[in-house]
Amino acid sequence: MQQNAPMQETVDLRSYFQLLWRRKWMVLIPTLIAGVIGIVVTMPKIMRPVYRCNATLMLELPPHMTRDLDGLVSNPGVKERLLRLESQIQSASFLNKIIDNTGMRDDITTLQWAERNQKKYPDMSIDELVELKLQRYLRQTIRMESRGGNNQIRVSAMDYYSDRCYALVQSISSGIVEANRAIQGNLVATTGEFSNEQLQDVERQLDVAEQRLESFRQRQAGRVAKPTMVGPSNLSRARENQRLASSDRERFQSETASAAQRLSGAGGDPSVVRSSLRSGSLAARVAEARKLELQYVRELLGAATNGNTGQATAIQISRMVADIAQDVGAEVRNGRNWNGNAIVAAEGFASATIQGDLAKARHGELTAQINRYSNRVISAPSMDLEAQGLETEVARLRSLREVFADQALSSEFTGKLPTAMSGTMTIIDPPQQPLKPVKPKRGALVGLSFVGGFILGIVGSFVLEHHDQTFRDVRDTEQRLGVRVIGTIPTIDAISDSSVGKSETESIQGFQEFLDDSPGYQEFRKTVLALLRGGDGGPRSILLTSARTAEGKSTASTCLALALAKELPRERIVLVDLDARKPALARRFGVETNLSSDAGEILRLSTWSDQALKTGILPNLCVLPMSDNNDTNDLITQEKVRWLLQELFKRFDRVVIDSPPNLPVPDPLVLGPEVEAVIMVVKAGVTPRETVRRSLEIQRQFHDNVWGILMNNVGEALPYYYSYKHYGQGYGKKKARG
Repeated sequence: MQQNAPMQETVDLRSYFQLLWRRKWMVLIPTLIAGVIGIVVTMPKIMRPVYRCNATLMLELPPHMTRDLDGLVSNPGVKERLLRLESQIQSASFLNKIIDNTGMRDDITTLQWAERNQKKYPDMSIDELVELKLQRYLRQTIRMESRGGNNQIRVSAMDYYSDRCYALVQSISSGIVEANRAIQGNLVATTGEFSNEQLQDVERQLDVAEQRLESFRQRQAGRVAKPTMVGPSNLSRARENQRLASSDRERFQSETASAAQRLSGAGGDPSVVRSSLRSGSLAARVAEARKLELQYVRELLGAATNGNTGQATAIQISRMVADIAQDVGAEVRNGRNWNGNAIVAAEGFASATIQGDLAKARHGELTAQINRYSNRVISAPSMDLEAQGLETEVARLRSLREVFADQALSSEFTGKLPTAMSGTMTIIDPPQQPLKPVKPKRGALVGLSFVGGFILGIVGSFVLEHHDQTFRDVRDTEQRLGVRVIGTIPTIDAISDSSVGKSETESIQGFQEFLDDSPGYQEFRKTVLALLRGGDGGPRSILLTSARTAEGKSTASTCLALALAKELPRERIVLVDLDARKPALARRFGVETNLSSDAGEILRLSTWSDQALKTGILPNLCVLPMSDNNDTNDLITQEKVRWLLQELFKRFDRVVIDSPPNLPVPDPLVLGPEVEAVIMVVKAGVTPRETVRRSLEIQRQFHDNVWGILMNNVGEALPYYYSYKHYGQGYGKKKARG
């Protein structure tokens, strides 16, 4: 048998809004305070405005020349030029020039800082401290970034003063143009001087080496060394290729490690790629590439004799490596569930691995050939070794002479070229005077302050609600006190304390509004029905009291009497005011009373008077009010109260008594044992729990006839799961508050 799914409690957003409305000051005050703080903090006197100025410069690269001239001209790349410019901009000389051009040394704030910190730096003068402070400031505020394909530079600076910010960028832009020109000229001049000096020194060494070689050849004219793959003519080239092969091997090992990390990061497995390269057709192709690599070594060593530089073989090897890497990617794509990034990473890893293997093979072959020749030379006569050393030295010096000659010619040619041929820096977007500060964003900061305060207020409201020590719902009240709640009282404007002091006609209109199917009447009708379900038709005498004043017990007494009179039209109901210290029923009903005809006079004389009764609201309802300024001494005694109830029961069927709170005065403790039912009125969300608990304990000590609790103020403090609107109830034409 299928069981019904348990009901799930839903979150009533309206009840949360009610909570925030009830705690509205807790939300509004932090919001306003945070907003005011945001407004004050963002004022220019506290948070100084910062201005920004920009300028754009373009590096015009030299035009392309013919192939021969292009090799002679010293032409560094864009990145190298930008690095040099950035280094120049951060230098102390450049910054000091900007400081002098903009007049920043006279800044009062900087001078004051230097004076305050002179004790920390006793070895520095005021001017040196000012210069140190301004240099640090410029290094932090000046920004240079590449734009437009890396040939455009955007320079920006920020400052507290608009004019100085503009002057800063203008000075920086002009300084960059001059610095670029100076860097290019210094570089060419320095390179040319160094090359000429080295060229002269190498030529002197070469003349000496050639003379020694020629003298040795004359002595050994008849001797011819047997030809080998590595000999005196190509030994230098072989060793250079060996060094390059070693460098390539280390470089490809590093690239292989990086490619493996990228492959692992993309979700692939490097071991899978290695396994593919060691098995199947790929392994055979890798072996074929290794054979071509060895052939490439032989071509390199024999280039001096046959003219074959091995370039075609190198291209063939590169193509073969690329094809193998693509085949690895295809094999992984078909056999593994890898994404696109992993496949690309696998191809890169395979290419790096193969190239590293080929570089290792090339290095091994060159090393073997060089060792073979070295062993042969060692075994040869000492004269052959001497000849080899001389020839090698001559070849090395000739190579150095060519290098320095080319470099000297390049420097000389570059220095004679026009400025446009060596690259110029121009300002394409000059700086503009900043009109508005870029920060602080006052509107955004103030808005964030209000939002932050609002959020803080909401959090505080929920925290206060969580730690609230008052009763706010029926279930919690019944569980904590062990007494059932027989009714809840929403806000009733017509009979609340705000209606006290109206005329009798206005009071009657308010009572009629309450009885006209209002939400309040419907709630008290539930209370009346709960009372009438008791034995023998319910209690005939009912006493309403509370723990302290302002709980709404007078309103509850009035509404309960009206509801009883309307629900029981054949019974006569009387509402008695026995709150001698603070009577409220006379003013609530708008009737005139005097000390000679009220409840106090009847109790004092123990003589009944029909003149004290007031009628006119409902035919079966009367009110026995009490006037102010009564002498409360010995007025509420057990004997007098018992006599009064006897007189009332002779004339009425049910009696509702409004009494004072039982914690400040003991009158309810005297009245309680004389009535059949006592009802405690609790103001939800206001009265502390311990106060209510103590009031209930005291009342029960004298007579345990507390029938239940009436919860007042539920229109403002009713919890999320207990609300009229939550249950979708509508009451007539009027809308209940809360």
